[in-house]
Amino acid sequence: MKRLIYLFAIFGIASLFNGCTEDMHNPLFGDSEAPGPISNPQVTNLPGAAIITYSLPTDEDLLYVKAEYTITNGVKMESKSSSFTDTIKVEGFGDTNEKTVTLYAVDRSENVSSPVTVKVNPELPDVYAVEQTIEMLGDFGGVQFRWQNENNAPLGFMFMAEDSTGKLSLLDVVYSGVTNGTYTIRGFDPEERRFGVLIRDRWDNYSDTAEITVTPLFEEKLDKSKFNKIVLDNDPPSEWNAWEGKYSYAFDNNIETFNHTYAGSDGWPQYLTVDLGVNARLSRVIVVQRQGFPYAHGNPRLMDIWGIKEEPDQDGSFDKWYPLRVAPVNGCVSIKPSEQGGTADEDQEHLVNGDEYSFTLDDPEVRYIRFVVNETWGLTGFSHFGEITFYGQVVED
Repeated sequence: MKRLIYLFAIFGIASLFNGCTEDMHNPLFGDSEAPGPISNPQVTNLPGAAIITYSLPTDEDLLYVKAEYTITNGVKMESKSSSFTDTIKVEGFGDTNEKTVTLYAVDRSENVSSPVTVKVNPELPDVYAVEQTIEMLGDFGGVQFRWQNENNAPLGFMFMAEDSTGKLSLLDVVYSGVTNGTYTIRGFDPEERRFGVLIRDRWDNYSDTAEITVTPLFEEKLDKSKFNKIVLDNDPPSEWNAWEGKYSYAFDNNIETFNHTYAGSDGWPQYLTVDLGVNARLSRVIVVQRQGFPYAHGNPRLMDIWGIKEEPDQDGSFDKWYPLRVAPVNGCVSIKPSEQGGTADEDQEHLVNGDEYSFTLDDPEVRYIRFVVNETWGLTGFSHFGEITFYGQVVED
């Protein structure tokens, strides 16, 4: 008898699970009655997009509201918004022409309400707004591009240069959403050449190609084997040799090594003085962080750079030094792309490539450089550099 009861119990449980399996994909509420339509739609236009607010129907089984529309390139789009909100966003428009959006309310049985059409007038899409801010400047070895992206829109920048056939050829694609963007094409001889940039957004809306014809200035990487260690009276007593660091590790072409000062006893701010071994007109310097502590620890965040041609006074006075990059006018500020609208991938790429600080064509030739570290990423009492690389024109050896 007990065995029979057990068999009935097992059969009952199996039947229950089988029943659940069969009904698993069926609507929780099974009916054929369509929900009421949304009402009172209100439009807020945005760059290449619009936000539509509305009143929801009172149907208890309402699941979501969907919007159907066609963007500029003819692609049909659909957006959905749950029944817990009264707002839906439509985006991807590549112009400012009036567009029609059709809204439907959908219930848990996938019944669809009657349509409600809404007219939207998107503002200028970011891809074109950013295009209007592009500046192109002839630079050492190439061209520097600058732009403003106030809305931090994720955009792709396609940088081009004239090839041997006279056509613009793609050199690099950079994806960025930072507010103040810069990118420099380098590695070109000082010969007249066309350069350009084309911008694309994630809906394949393209800007026009912005072009410039310019003769790049001659540029070379300064030979680090000619650098000499120099320590002035107010430079750190550790001479940047603390812990596992060494002064020379900042110039050994290896971003995995670093120099280092002691905490506290080396004072603040902390100075790093370098003899370049040659007189040079500097175009830029790239400062790479110590790799083991990204955007943290003793990596410099706020910094000034001074230069001088003649051998400096041993007392460390700045009286004769020239301000190459000095706050508050143009001090060096290390950036983290994700804090300016960028991505984690951009953070990692930037960590390896380093912060680039450009100098102006009006700056004098120099031989000695002095870094003044005013603040580190970790607000520490010590500093460290991963690698420092200078570019420019050597005036005389």
